Amino acid sequence: MTASFAHHLLILRHAHSSWARPGERDHQRPLDERGAADADRLAEIFADEALRVDAVACSTAKRAVDTLAPLLPLFGKTVPVAYADELYALGADAYFAAAKDAGDVGNLLVVGHNPMIEDFTRSLCDSGEEDAIATIAGGFPTAALAIVGLDRPLGEIAARSGRLLRVVRP
Repeated sequence: MTASFAHHLLILRHAHSSWARPGERDHQRPLDERGAADADRLAEIFADEALRVDAVACSTAKRAVDTLAPLLPLFGKTVPVAYADELYALGADAYFAAAKDAGDVGNLLVVGHNPMIEDFTRSLCDSGEEDAIATIAGGFPTAALAIVGLDRPLGEIAARSGRLLRVVRP
């Protein structure tokens, strides 16, 4: 993250998940072995780079919750976590709403799903670093973390108000 931006959105697509088993709803799909390893590696990256999070908005789907789980101990008990069905079921507008609902925080982590994560990131960022843009040009990979800089408070975000600074992949 950079000091030139007052606010940051950290946009995380859930890690790789298994296919739904017979009788299991899509919402209940857990991470597979690769996804669990990627989630653990994300926690290492957050710790190594001292990535700061002031609040979290996370889908209620099991694979999103499981992706977030290894990160939570790094944030401490004072970082609020809001779980929202809308981040599972609705489009990019739900992601804009979750960011606006976070209030006046400096750095918000949003954990969700494709294609919504990709649509949200692309509509939010009208510019960015070439490497970051190239990483998500062909899609938003599982367990990828996009870091977006914002010049305005989260309550005021709108389309094309962010700059894609970096994409981290475990």
